[in-house]
Amino acid sequence: MNSEVDVYVRNLKAVQDELARREAEHQAAVAHAMRAFVGGAKPLIGVADGDSWFDYPLPVLDPKDVRDSLTELGSPKPIILKLAYIGAATTALLGVEKRNRLIAALKNPLNGPIDFIMFSGGGDDLVGNQFRFWLRDASAAHGDALGGVDHELLADILGVVLAAYADLAQIRQQYAPQALLLVHAYDFAIPTGIGACPSVGPWLKPSLDDRGWTGLADGSDIVRQILIEFKQRLQAFCATVPNAVLVDTQGTLAADQWANELHPTPEGFRLIAEKFRAALSFRFPGRI
Repeated sequence: MNSEVDVYVRNLKAVQDELARREAEHQAAVAHAMRAFVGGAKPLIGVADGDSWFDYPLPVLDPKDVRDSLTELGSPKPIILKLAYIGAATTALLGVEKRNRLIAALKNPLNGPIDFIMFSGGGDDLVGNQFRFWLRDASAAHGDALGGVDHELLADILGVVLAAYADLAQIRQQYAPQALLLVHAYDFAIPTGIGACPSVGPWLKPSLDDRGWTGLADGSDIVRQILIEFKQRLQAFCATVPNAVLVDTQGTLAADQWANELHPTPEGFRLIAEKFRAALSFRFPGRI
């Protein structure tokens, strides 16, 4: 037990040290930008929080995620503090510890006047070992993929996820009311059975196989249904939250732009980042 606690403490400290390094780097970039700004377009300053779509460490030699790709787009290029950390569910991302971390970042004037907050979450709540809960057995659906989703249970977990999003909106409203809130609903993942590495993933195909959905076409259709329902819930959320935008990322990626079941290739991440750039450009014309 002590060894498990020691490992947890070491991992937690490593995360805290990495986030502190990122924040110091961000603050230096903000300070430099403020000194260098003498007119013209002022760079946008943002915060990226959430899951692996904003913090993906692969490929090791040239890792790219949405946040990293976005910092390379536009003119001037945006300055974005990365609070996202790979592998956390939305309910954990907005738990007390991480919630307080986001609040502290928004309150710290050294992080700059925050123009936008981009958040990626929900995927890790749905996939993995628990993914089977939102599925119906192929036999019960008579082999029709249209009946492959348990919409009642899916609505339950999406309700929990959206409660976390509502809390995020309250944080933004209290600590950075001027900031645009950007969210997204991923893209239509393909249940190929490919993980990120031998010990990480796959996250979709095992549950589909367990429920009797062994064909790629049926599995893809079921995943699509779930993601569309998630997008609809986010659309309703954004319709009731001032200054919130759903970046429409679904339908962006081709099959060969997925590195594994859940994550795009570097080129795929760049295409998703371009969607965020376009949304920011519409809201902040001439600044990205």
